[in-house]
Amino acid sequence: MTSSAGGAAPPHAYGSSPYRWYVVGVLTLIYACHALDRSLPNILVEPIRHEFGLSDSQLGVFSGLAFGAAFSAAALPMGYMSDRVGNRRNLLTGVVVLWSLLTVLGGLTRSFVQLVLVRIGLGAAEAGTAPLTMPMLSDIFPPDKRAFALGIFYTSQPIGGFLATALGGLIAAEHGWRAAFFIAGVPGLLAAMLLFFTVRDPRRGGTEAKAGLDAAPEPPAKVGEAFAHLWRNPALIWLILGCTTLGLLNITLGAWMGSFFIRVHGLGLAETGLILGGAAAVCSLTSPPLFGWMADRLAARSPRWPLRVVWMAGLGSLALTLLQLFTPVLAVAIVCFVLADVLRVGYSPPSYSVLMTRTPPRMRGSVMSVVQLTTAAMGFGVGPILTGALSDFYGGGVAIRYAMAWVSLLFIVAAVLLMLASRGLYGRSATPEAPPAR
Repeated sequence: MTSSAGGAAPPHAYGSSPYRWYVVGVLTLIYACHALDRSLPNILVEPIRHEFGLSDSQLGVFSGLAFGAAFSAAALPMGYMSDRVGNRRNLLTGVVVLWSLLTVLGGLTRSFVQLVLVRIGLGAAEAGTAPLTMPMLSDIFPPDKRAFALGIFYTSQPIGGFLATALGGLIAAEHGWRAAFFIAGVPGLLAAMLLFFTVRDPRRGGTEAKAGLDAAPEPPAKVGEAFAHLWRNPALIWLILGCTTLGLLNITLGAWMGSFFIRVHGLGLAETGLILGGAAAVCSLTSPPLFGWMADRLAARSPRWPLRVVWMAGLGSLALTLLQLFTPVLAVAIVCFVLADVLRVGYSPPSYSVLMTRTPPRMRGSVMSVVQLTTAAMGFGVGPILTGALSDFYGGGVAIRYAMAWVSLLFIVAAVLLMLASRGLYGRSATPEAPPAR
């Protein structure tokens, strides 16, 4: 299972099936650490505010803007580096070590400025994670098994978020908020060691080569070549915009769901946290693998099915969300919320599997960084603010349901975009999967 620190996988091979799944486990652990270190400040804002005497605006800069701005600014350069670096495993190891050390450094800060600088560095470092891990997974698993592998990989987000909230809050309560930062950096350092010493860097396009789609390795993509590829293939633009819209809906509905249950149904914080936390645990751990498995199975029948599953699930989530928002019965609202959550959080594995399959291996990192950039900018920058503005327009309070209802109509936009993407990729009739355009 182990290999030398600098060895790359031989052409057309990447070890046994158990080893492939071991690598998925390591990369999932790394992405869970990514979510842990990114989300940890959310549970620590109050003790940090009291120690430094910060305003809510300053807390917003620390917990959100500093990270988000740096993440967005670094996304495209990190994607470009992912496509050009000789050994992605080594670069990913360095990225994980860097953000883990910055997390530890957060516990040593002595001023608001230092806190912000650490979050800026963390955001820039973590921007390299998806452009490195997603192409690596695509080079390990062939198209017909790729979506399920991505589904397992995406269980990392709820795991990391749970650790940040539950363990981070417990450690901070017992030993102070600085100890939470110190301890949170350790898993990432351990995961980086596992990655470096036990994971081989897969050959770019290795699974396509094995399938006879890419007989020889190609030179790295030049600056702007990924954008030219998207421009020549507008169906991929529709796909990215569809994914961005679904990401916006996940972020926005998640941000305001607690307010909905508190304002409309009069629940307390403890009850609301139990509902949201329980739903997140069930939905986020089951939905991505389920959707990935379905996409792989149904793609054997027709390549149109993975995206069809996503947009059909989105429309189902829309119907359930609207029923949840306007039913007077709390039990019905909870059931609809859970079912709608299952349908809307599983879009990533099928969608990104199609995107990676239809993108040449030498520019997958750059294309994935575009998805990261648009989702972060729209999801965090537009969605929650738009919902808040609509709620204010309707008078605030229980009117949050009307704002969320209007935003939920974006599911229709996402469905149309994915239909356009499917039409552009596969035409009117289902045909076997074609090699990505050069």
